This record gives sequence, structure tokens and C-alpha cells, in this order.
Amino acid sequence: MIMRISPLARAISGIALLWAGAANAQLAQNLTIGNPKAMALGNAITADSSGIDAVHYNPAALTKLKGRQTVVKFITGMMDIRADFDAPPDYGSSFFGLKDDPVANSSSRTTTAAMYLPGLGGAMEVPLLFAPLAGLSINPPGSKFTFATNVYTPQALGFTRDSDDPARYQGREVVLQRLTYFSPSIGYQVNDELSVGLSIGFSHQAMAINQDFRAPNVLTGLTGAAQDALCTVDGNPFEVLLNICGGDLGPFTDIANIDIDMQQTLSPTWNIGFLWEPTDWFAWGAVYQSEAKMHLQGKYRVDYSQDWQGFWRGLDSSLIGVIFSSITPDGVFDEEEGNVSLDLTYPAHFATGIKIKPHPKWQINFDLKWTDYDAWDKFELEFDRELDVLRIAKLFSPNNATSHSIILDRNYESVWSWALGVQYEVNDRLSLRFGYEPRRSAIPGNAADVLAPLGEATLYGLGAGYRWDKDTVIDVGFNYLVSKQDIPARSSCNVNCSNLDSMVYNPYADLDIETTVKAYVFALTYQTAF
Repeated sequence: MIMRISPLARAISGIALLWAGAANAQLAQNLTIGNPKAMALGNAITADSSGIDAVHYNPAALTKLKGRQTVVKFITGMMDIRADFDAPPDYGSSFFGLKDDPVANSSSRTTTAAMYLPGLGGAMEVPLLFAPLAGLSINPPGSKFTFATNVYTPQALGFTRDSDDPARYQGREVVLQRLTYFSPSIGYQVNDELSVGLSIGFSHQAMAINQDFRAPNVLTGLTGAAQDALCTVDGNPFEVLLNICGGDLGPFTDIANIDIDMQQTLSPTWNIGFLWEPTDWFAWGAVYQSEAKMHLQGKYRVDYSQDWQGFWRGLDSSLIGVIFSSITPDGVFDEEEGNVSLDLTYPAHFATGIKIKPHPKWQINFDLKWTDYDAWDKFELEFDRELDVLRIAKLFSPNNATSHSIILDRNYESVWSWALGVQYEVNDRLSLRFGYEPRRSAIPGNAADVLAPLGEATLYGLGAGYRWDKDTVIDVGFNYLVSKQDIPARSSCNVNCSNLDSMVYNPYADLDIETTVKAYVFALTYQTAF
């Protein structure tokens, strides 16, 4: 393959931008488990019973399940993702006066969901996210042991945008999904007050992204200005020395489109939990969810625009192009494809909480949580062959590239957060629940972007539980999450810097950006004895 130039580096770096969305798994954290009780209580559930979903929230609470229990779960939801791109008064100064940016002063919105189907791959557009899930537990008569397994989605984020959406340069199709398909678990009741539990989760981790690329910066601004000056002249005498008129290569030119599909079919984790209930009115719980070391593997394909190919073919036909042909693109092929891999750590999580019943009808839950996003200090993408693009990259950025890899600094932060839930028991059958959870962002302001359009977020929960009979419980839960962020021009080099060395990757250089995300999730479970 001859076409191996910096747009490929820019394009492949989009993988890491997607994982910025994972880093803001503060959004995904517990949001797509689909346990109605936990959802309604704002995920303040560590010291409370969460049914078979205790496999995830606190395996020690499995001891609350007596006999043989099964649960069927239905979860659905949608996300409303918006972004505004506004040109500040001095916009265009970094591009030598060029201001014809079609993205400037435009808006983006999508509500179209996408999901990843294991075995088929890729982002599949769906009208609404919807998933039926199930689990079961067995507590032998008179035994202190409870055994369980559950199917759930610790992480399920996906959306698509229209082909002309201004936010397409940071994701036309994006899916980040983790499905735990088998989770053998055990809870043990040590005595009347203390229970412990352990679960092992076997998960499928997937990532898919399709994205358009452009590179507004000083260099492409200079090229665009030079093309405006020289390429309108018939019989330009400079073309023999330097031909830059084969194709448009200004700051707002579409350069390429990349499609990436990566997955790992077996990614194990373990959860260990404790539950202490010394009285009827107080309980304390704690859970540690382990990290997972993953090696995602998959394919990439890059389609280059006609302008991009024409520019480099024209340059190679001139004297200066011949001199530098060993380090510049040839524009011969319009497509590249190959294998790529990424070592990624699914971050560890810890939660501890209390449950208090100040009145027979009232219950208050409070949780304190920590997620180790500090593990995402950097990502390293490994290619299956030595690419010339990496030789070029390591010349200009030796700390971020080798002959076979690109190293992307992330510098995410481990975060603490808290959650509060209230339950009111109307009678022996009906319980009403309310919850509140403010979520801190793990992404510093100087790493914010549109692909992970999440700043600080707030989650509200509402729901109810109804005991149909002595063996059957029906729960419903609803979550509303809202997040807004403001990214002033030149404040984040993941999206809008315009420095000479900010080609990877700032598609909205010099633009002021505001994003809003609203998520709506509804879940229903039917739990009964069998």
C-alpha cells in the first residue's frame, strides 16, 4: 500500500476519541443495567436488595433471594444528542482569512440509536434501543448459599448521525457496548447479620465507529490561501516547480472517511460484595468490581476523497514533489484497509452505601462511588504492518508514535460521586421510589470533545415496585439524565485547537462548541419463583 499519510493517522486516532466516550462511562455507569429498583433509587442500591441484578450491584445481596427465582427484564431508551458550533469574532484568523466553513454557526442533533450485534459486527441502526434480558437464582432449602447467573449490559451506548450532520467529523456511527452473557455467582449468609458474595462476569466488548475527517489548521489554511491565489491563474508558471492545484486541500476540505470494527469476545471480571444488617432499620454494603485487561482486535478501512488524491498526484508531478516523494503521499489508491488492535483497561469500580429506615414506611439509601478512570492515561494502537505514516509521525512526534503504533495521551481522572434514593411503602404490596445522582466527569476540560459530548451530568430516578403475589414482584423504573458542556474555541485539543501541531485531531478548530445530552431509560422486570 502506497497511500499512507497523516490523514490515516488522524483517522485512526478517532478510535481513541471514541474511548473518550467510554471514559465518560459516568454516563453508562449503571444506566443500562436495567434494574428498575436501582434506577428509581438513583443507583443508591449497594446496601439494598436488587434481586438477581445483585450479581452486578452487590453479590452479597443474593442471599435475599430464597428458593428458586427467575427474572425477565425489558429495557428501552433513547438519547437526544445536540451540538452547536459558533464562530467567534476572530474566526478565520488561523486560516489566513478563510471563513467559508460550512460547519460554522450550525447545529447538530441526533436521536437515532445504534447497537452492536455480536457475530455480525458493525453499528446497526435501530429506531429505539430495546433489549430483553434474563437471569435466575437458586437457594437450596435450608442452605446458606445462593447461586445465580444473569445477562446484563454494563455499557451500551450507540448513535448514528445523518451524512450531512456537522458533527459527523466526530462520529457518524458510534457504538460502545459491553454485554455480560454469563455471570456465575454465589452469595453466602455468614450469620443473621452478615452476608458475602462473589460473581464472575464473562463479557463481550465491542466498539464500532464510522467517521468523516477534515483538518482545519495553520498548514491547511496556508495551502488553501495559496490555492486561491495560484490555482485560478491559467498557465501558472509555478506548477513545474510546485503544483498544488490537483485537488482542493483547504482547512474545510473533506479528507477521508474511516470505518472501524473492534471487539473481544471473552473479557472476564469479578465482583466481590459485603452486606451487614445489624438491625431492621440499618444496613451497610460495599462492592468492588474488578478491572478487565482487554486486547481489542478488528479491521479498519479508510476511503480517501478525490480532492485528497488529486492534490498529492499534482504535487508529485512537480519538482518539489519529486524531491520529497519518499515522505509524501502519492494519491494512487483511494482506499486502505488492514488490522488494528488496542490494549484497553475496563476500569475498576468501588461503591459503598447505607440503608436507613427512620420510619416503617420510609427508607433512605445513600451511596458513595469511585471509578478508576486514571487507568486511562494513554492508549496505544498497534498495526499489523510497518506503515510509512508511522515513520512520518514519529519524526514529528517521537513521544506519540513508533514504527508500528500510535500512542495517544488521555490523562483521564479517577472520580468520586454520590447517589441518594428514597422509598415510600404505600402498603404491603406497593412501594414508590425516587432518586438523585450527580455524576462528575472523568474527562478534563482540555480533553472535551463532541464524540463524548458529556460534561457534568445529573441523573433523576422514578419508579415503583408491586408485589403481585407471594412469589411474584413487578418493578418499573425510569431514568432521566441531562448533561451540558461548553468548549470555548482553542480550549480542548481533542476538538478545537488550531496550533501548528494540532492536526491530530481538531476538526472544529477555532469554533466555540456547546453540547447537550439528554437520556431517557425505562425498564420493567417480572420476577417470580419457579
